[in-house]
Amino acid sequence: MGERGQPLPRALGVALRLQRPGLDIQAQFRVPPGRVCALVGRPGAGKTALLMATAGLLPAIGGRVTLGADPLYDAATGLNLPPHVRRLGWVDGQAHLFPHLTVQGNLMYGHRVGGGDRGPRLEEIARWLAIEPLLQHRATQLSAADAFRVALGRALLAHPHALLLDDPLARVPTEARPPLLALLAQLPARQPLPLVLVSPRMDEVIQLADEIVVLHEGRMASAGPAPHILSDVSLSSFLEGEHAGTVLDGVVKRHDVSWLLSEVDVGGQRLTVPAMLHPVGSRVRVKLRARDVALHRHPPSDTSVSNHLRGRVAQIMLAGEHGIYGAVVVELDRAADPSEPTQAPPATLWALLTRKSIQQMGWAPGQPCVVGLKAMAINVFPWR
Repeated sequence: MGERGQPLPRALGVALRLQRPGLDIQAQFRVPPGRVCALVGRPGAGKTALLMATAGLLPAIGGRVTLGADPLYDAATGLNLPPHVRRLGWVDGQAHLFPHLTVQGNLMYGHRVGGGDRGPRLEEIARWLAIEPLLQHRATQLSAADAFRVALGRALLAHPHALLLDDPLARVPTEARPPLLALLAQLPARQPLPLVLVSPRMDEVIQLADEIVVLHEGRMASAGPAPHILSDVSLSSFLEGEHAGTVLDGVVKRHDVSWLLSEVDVGGQRLTVPAMLHPVGSRVRVKLRARDVALHRHPPSDTSVSNHLRGRVAQIMLAGEHGIYGAVVVELDRAADPSEPTQAPPATLWALLTRKSIQQMGWAPGQPCVVGLKAMAINVFPWR
């Protein structure tokens, strides 16, 4: 048992088939406690429907939903627990607060549903979410950002066994999202529950997701660790299109205050990026757009490009025999770290080049290369 008699968190297992008008949805995934699985794909791929069926809010026609070894839904045996018995917390962009209640009243509702003292305390949640000054406000008086904070608090006070997030920041203005994303990033450590996220914004997925499931027309196109899936050139059309590229895990190593730049270690190589507030030693994720990557035979001596990473061409994919462009996959050199008992596999990134450039340079798998990246073309995101 956990704190105050709470049962220990269990993994959420989903293997479902359901039907919506014009769409047959079939997918499966497993989310351990303290991990975030993001469902991504084009609009209409079936992400929200799959999430709702997991919660018991839409009927499924086959499969299972489990918490640890305990089934919540099992088509084979006819078991179908109602949503309130499944105890899967739900937060979406609408917040769904009770308009006739104050903020405290909404939180108390979740507290009562959660069984009182079994879950987190209202005072702790209100302090963490910075909503203590709002406790006596009516729900109708809240901004979209504050309504999200209250909805999240109410869901956590209901002591859920897992948390389902369906585009929870949809109504929050862009400028108000960063602190809310920081709260969501703290959730896996603060409340070690399985979390499933649906969001159309890749910056949110990059900052929050451990694992990703890609849905395309109701079926799983791919699944796996977030950096691997977000850097897979074959999935770019399902994700960000022309903005697709590579996501790499890194560690902040240095800040250059005089030039307002920072340095991030990626597999033993350094990237210069625009200055950030993240302290030295903190983990981050960097996003490199494929269209912003250049390849060289040798480090250029006369250039404004700040970053030159060494690697080797791993694969070349042309967009048809007479296409305009091609994708070049590069495996980055990795510096050996004697402190690590086993070395992680080399990081890969990809560059989107014209077919003419690929042929004139004679690029081929196995050739060494130098990857050129402008510092201002790199986006850096905090990572827990």
